Amino acid sequence: MYENSFYIEKKVWNNELSFDLRQNKKLFVPKLIEIKNFDEIIIWDEIVFEDYDFDNKLISAKGLKNFYKFYWNNIEVYLFDNHNHAFYFWYLAKNNNLIQENSLLFHIDEHSDMRKPKNIIEKSNLNDLEKIFDYTNFELNVWNYIIPALENNLFSDVVQIRDTKSLLDYDFNKIYSNDIVLNLDLDFFEPNLDFIDYELKKEVILDIAEKSKLITIATSPFFIDQKLALKVFFDLFWK
Repeated sequence: MYENSFYIEKKVWNNELSFDLRQNKKLFVPKLIEIKNFDEIIIWDEIVFEDYDFDNKLISAKGLKNFYKFYWNNIEVYLFDNHNHAFYFWYLAKNNNLIQENSLLFHIDEHSDMRKPKNIIEKSNLNDLEKIFDYTNFELNVWNYIIPALENNLFSDVVQIRDTKSLLDYDFNKIYSNDIVLNLDLDFFEPNLDFIDYELKKEVILDIAEKSKLITIATSPFFIDQKLALKVFFDLFWK
């Protein structure tokens, strides 16, 4: 899956948002490539998310040229634009025996992403990557992709880190028996959250990353400038 780039042209997925009000009716989904050099990570001139903001201004957000797989400290990492794609990469890792059921998800994000979708994928379909791909790209959106993984026991729990208190409450010395998955949204570094200490964010993120079996990272083009998102990403993971 994700061997080729494509467009979502129907009123589904993130494309459902303000669909009837928008002149543009399609969103770009990049292909996945594996990289060893971060110089290959490029912002592209295609709309990947489009909706009206709180000021009723239409935001036509452009994202990455590709989705990127790479290894950081021998840990598998996926970098992509809209956060619902994490669902597919979680189950790809599960089906490759990289992570097990009842893993523990650390969700670091400006938003909870805990809305419930209209349909929960049936457990019998979770070994079929094509069905997972279709569910990810044609049913889920950026706000509702975690609940299906919880209800199907991929995760036993989700730890939400979204503010200073949750960062300060993080226990650096705790040892976990579950497989750990770090699910990071780079919008946690958007300017409206600059009151949260940058170095504290970085310290917690890197500690969780080092304990993880899998890392999924969203650049969230609608919620943070992509140049800023990649600047933070490079600061965190360029080693």
